[in-house]
Amino acid sequence: MNQWQIARVSSGLGEYAAQWDALNMRRFNAHPLLDSRFVDTLLEHFGEGSEHLCILTTNGEPEAMCLLQRGRLGVWRSFLPSQAQLGPTLMPNPNALQDLMRSLPGIVTRLDLLCTDPELGNLSKGNCVTTTGQNHALTMNIRLDETFERYWAQRSKNLKKNMDRYERRLAIDHLDPRFLCICGPDAVGPALARYAELESKGWKAELGTAISIDSRQGRFYTSLLNRFSLTGNAIVFELWFGAQLAASRLVIGSADMLVILKTTYDEALERYAPGRQLLKAIIESLFTSHRGKVLEFYTDANADNLAWATGKRWMKHVSVARSVTTENILQLLWASRQMVTFEPKPPVLVSDTLAISVYHHTDEFPHDVQQFFEERTKDNVEFSAAWYRNLLNTVYDNHNGICIYVLRKGGRTVAALPMLVKQRLSGKWMESLGNYYTSIYAPLIDPDLRARDLAHLLNAAKEAYKPLNSFRFAPMDPESGSFCTLLEALRLSGFATFRFFCFGNWYLPVSCDWKEYLQSREGKLRNTIRRMKAKLTAQGGVLELITNGSQLERGLAAYQQVYASSWKKPEPYPNFIPELIRTCAANNWLRLGVAWLNGIPIAAQIWIVANRKADIYKLAYDESHKCYAPGTLVTAMLMEHAIEKDRVTEVDYLIGDDSYKESWMSHRRERFGIMAYNPRTISGLFGLGQELLGRELKPLVSRTKSVLRKMPRPGN
Repeated sequence: MNQWQIARVSSGLGEYAAQWDALNMRRFNAHPLLDSRFVDTLLEHFGEGSEHLCILTTNGEPEAMCLLQRGRLGVWRSFLPSQAQLGPTLMPNPNALQDLMRSLPGIVTRLDLLCTDPELGNLSKGNCVTTTGQNHALTMNIRLDETFERYWAQRSKNLKKNMDRYERRLAIDHLDPRFLCICGPDAVGPALARYAELESKGWKAELGTAISIDSRQGRFYTSLLNRFSLTGNAIVFELWFGAQLAASRLVIGSADMLVILKTTYDEALERYAPGRQLLKAIIESLFTSHRGKVLEFYTDANADNLAWATGKRWMKHVSVARSVTTENILQLLWASRQMVTFEPKPPVLVSDTLAISVYHHTDEFPHDVQQFFEERTKDNVEFSAAWYRNLLNTVYDNHNGICIYVLRKGGRTVAALPMLVKQRLSGKWMESLGNYYTSIYAPLIDPDLRARDLAHLLNAAKEAYKPLNSFRFAPMDPESGSFCTLLEALRLSGFATFRFFCFGNWYLPVSCDWKEYLQSREGKLRNTIRRMKAKLTAQGGVLELITNGSQLERGLAAYQQVYASSWKKPEPYPNFIPELIRTCAANNWLRLGVAWLNGIPIAAQIWIVANRKADIYKLAYDESHKCYAPGTLVTAMLMEHAIEKDRVTEVDYLIGDDSYKESWMSHRRERFGIMAYNPRTISGLFGLGQELLGRELKPLVSRTKSVLRKMPRPGN
């Protein structure tokens, strides 16, 4: 039986420390930042006495633990002093979060788990309606798996060139660098004192964040390093230039991991980059002494930092609302605060390193933007300039609201937001550039882009089309980083945001050959393929695969003939599909399958294959020949080709939960959208009110219908 236990703690985990460490060892390989020694030291020096330890037990054994504090308006959040680089949360999965909220004392509206690491359990993958994941910091690591020489050879030319320059400066100035690794219990304390003295001379002292041995922060690090040094898990790395300390880093570790806590350097020696020189020496040393481990930074890495990394990921703040109603109430309170703030929200100023451009067609793209879209094609064909060009030429050729916003940072393209401006009497709104042909949308962003940077684009659009009432983006992958970044950027721009369900998406991860795949399908499908293929062949039928070349127009004509003979409605934009087929053929993405019977096309399917992913985009068959199951046979032919010839790793059935898709696919995910309202405009506020009312009434209407269906009918 699963049960949450809530206990008040003050100066440490006390009797629960052993359980905490056992769970950390079992689930997270004794992560140093989740070690009870680290947590106890945090509580001793920064605890307020209001911390609650939450323990989920199953048959008497802890399955999840976390430290929380009660906030205002019924919001509970992680205990997270600034010295904690990772929230004290031992939570392998999000399934128990709603039960935790019900177990906390008093009225609970929301639970905020701060600074979580997705590698330690992706807590943002909970209920997509009540759970929100916000990108917090882009951390990085270095895996010490091979040799330093191989690692260094894989670094960028710019990094290696800069390091060579710094080393030459040392040689020219006759400075003798000396690298020290200090880890003994008696030596760590004096090394920390030297660290504090060095840090107190720099910019951190001006900000008030430098360590002072006599301060609470100084006592925290003294106690922490002492505890870890007793087991050989604390290290102070130093770089000396002669008799002068140039740089220092504080590190703690475990059997599998080292974590850099803090770093400082002598700013008077900045021309030699002592911080970087020390980092290089540390990495080179660890490849020898700690081979096979990982060096974690748990920092908010910039481009210079990332040049050293072998891996990176976003740390997340995860928020879980008690229910849709409580989430709506919190949104209403937030919007009310925006309304009563008489001073308008100051616009986000574009810095010297940020520049925004607006294009109205892909043909206007300069080379850097064209290249940026080209690079995003590896994520999905629908993110390519070729896709948008066809959409604009065949669907929106006469629309004057096309806006493709592009953000450059330091002269480099880092984001693009294709949007459509619409207007009615109540005002203007913007939505993602697409329509029902679009199976997936995303802002095209550099993986390292911060939400605050993307907010520049949104604010520029808001200012250009004021008063702008709302944004609408759909359909999107709610698990993607771009979804989280866009959601947070909208909030930073002053919009009240809501997520909404679009459709289910069936897909197949491919990890076997065609024979194994077919064997894993239901016997009914296998028998249909075998019998109908023999029947079609006996009557002179053939299956054909067209990718490009001289047969392209014949295949296109066959598809159009089949579509016209099928049950499907005529295309509202008749040029879109023909031009899509030609575009895909030109890029070697096209897999057009056609079933022929005595020279007449009776079924056709359009698959788009790129970057080892196959999208089943369009299908149709002539109902007068359904006795041959031609659609099934074409699907089987294209599936075999995708698995055996294209060597795809995923097949995607795109939009909808049609029952036949489950026969071919193995997994289901969901696509969501984002609706964002501007509470500072009348129409935006009205839309927000409608949204909140609709979300409250929807479950009530659903329950009422359910009750009415169960009621006995008159005469029965």
